[in-house]
Amino acid sequence: MLRQLFSKSISRMISLKYKLGTFLFIAGIVFSFFDSVYYLMVTKEYKFTMVGEVWFYIHPYSLQIIQPVVERYIWVILWDPILLNILQLPFGLFLLIIGLILLLSHFLFKKK
Repeated sequence: MLRQLFSKSISRMISLKYKLGTFLFIAGIVFSFFDSVYYLMVTKEYKFTMVGEVWFYIHPYSLQIIQPVVERYIWVILWDPILLNILQLPFGLFLLIIGLILLLSHFLFKKK
């Protein structure tokens, strides 16, 4: 009984991972396309929306709080070379990478 319940929950999680990965992959392509079209047509610059900008638009105070929390309580090296570079990635590329990781993990770890 417990094995059947566990098997069903695992299959639902795998299905959710596949759907979320597909959605994020497509959203990354669409966002990158429209972001590049907007900046090239309207502003005549080649500049993409960064992950940090999107985070700042959603909740600016949490972005200011996360740096001291990560540096003091988690790991000092985690903020400067790792998270800071992630925040400077284009948002469409970030969505594309997360979606690709979810899709690859679905195909690598699915039941045989």
